[in-house]
Amino acid sequence: MDFRTSLVPYFPEKDIDSLLASIDHGTRSHALLLNTKKMSDEEFLRRYPDVQKHPYVPHAYLYDPSIHDFGKNILYDNGVFSIQDAAAMMVTYFLNPEEDDVVLDMCAAPGGKAIGASLHMNDKGVVIANDISYPRAKNMSQNIERMGRGNIICASNDFIFSYVHFQDTFDKIIVDAPCSGSMMFRKDEKARADWDYKKVKSNARKQIELLGLAYKMLKPGGTLAYSTCSFSYEEDIGTIKTFLLKSPEAIPVKLEDDPSFYHHPDLPEAVFLWPDRFVGEGQFIALLRKPGTLEKTPKKVVQNLKYERFLSDYGLEERSNEIMRGKFYSLYQSFDVSHLNILRYGVKLFEMRDIFIPDHHLAHFLTPNYSLPVSFHDAQAYIAGETFETNQPDGFHLISYDHQNLGFIKAVNGIAKNHYPKGLRRKWDPDFDR
Repeated sequence: MDFRTSLVPYFPEKDIDSLLASIDHGTRSHALLLNTKKMSDEEFLRRYPDVQKHPYVPHAYLYDPSIHDFGKNILYDNGVFSIQDAAAMMVTYFLNPEEDDVVLDMCAAPGGKAIGASLHMNDKGVVIANDISYPRAKNMSQNIERMGRGNIICASNDFIFSYVHFQDTFDKIIVDAPCSGSMMFRKDEKARADWDYKKVKSNARKQIELLGLAYKMLKPGGTLAYSTCSFSYEEDIGTIKTFLLKSPEAIPVKLEDDPSFYHHPDLPEAVFLWPDRFVGEGQFIALLRKPGTLEKTPKKVVQNLKYERFLSDYGLEERSNEIMRGKFYSLYQSFDVSHLNILRYGVKLFEMRDIFIPDHHLAHFLTPNYSLPVSFHDAQAYIAGETFETNQPDGFHLISYDHQNLGFIKAVNGIAKNHYPKGLRRKWDPDFDR
């Protein structure tokens, strides 16, 4: 069965034709989400006045990649923004995580929705960004580091084996379910060539299983966001309806209406964000609430007096500062990870070695108030991985340029030894970033 034929039993012909015309002939949109801890909206718009505000998501912008290749901009390296699909951003917008929430993003890689939740929560509460694939989780961990987020635990787990330890634990859960990926057709020709209706049916079975696990881990009164990047009824409404037969007490949450949203009569509470109506490549989003009264988890922090001087130097005393598997981390509040395979527990401060080298994640987490401004010449040398002269006393120092932290140096006898990660080093042309 081809893609169009698979839609015919569920959608009007005119709507299918409009959707396919958008896929075949429409222009892709590009968007980013601003990290306002690092740059204000006013400053971003001053530098890039030709971007357009996202129709819904605060601090999000649409841009033309022929004018700005933001993925190669130094501000991207510095974590000033995250590049995400404009429709995919709406999952976090609808879920609306709060600052004191404990959130699970169950299938999180490459991390866009978890980072979006963290930004929405102003780096407070806790977000567990999980992916069953360890290599994908590792790449996600690097994205979290780049964005300098301080409330995200990065993990790689199959909750089939560990959900029993987290029943009724999370205030909000994101299930961005693995799917057949038809919303990637316009973005990736390979996705179109690989599409197969058998995969749609197979994915739907897995999605129902994931929803069931997530629902068990959701607190009474909590909210679950289910999303896919598939247009297929079976993976979207079909999955939700099958789940509701098994858990009829779950309450579909009615999402707001707008002419750019596509509602299906079989589940009018949910929305399709189709590219012929809404910016982005597409997204299906449904929210489910678990009956009961939501009781928030009290904030708990673990004090660490052994490294009090280090923590005080960087204003970290009020956070939960814990040693995890040979590394020293700082998280907004403590979370029990004894049944999680974690890659990152908040901000990595340093590894437990004879010499404590401040980690690059800490450099991106801190504000420029803790840094030493350097000249463009020295900043350019630093990004390239080179040493340069400094008049700072021997020891580690955080440096910044243009109000953005770059990373740590170690001053030794008037020379700044470079601690910029080797995988990030490059020649920096400032004209390219305008």
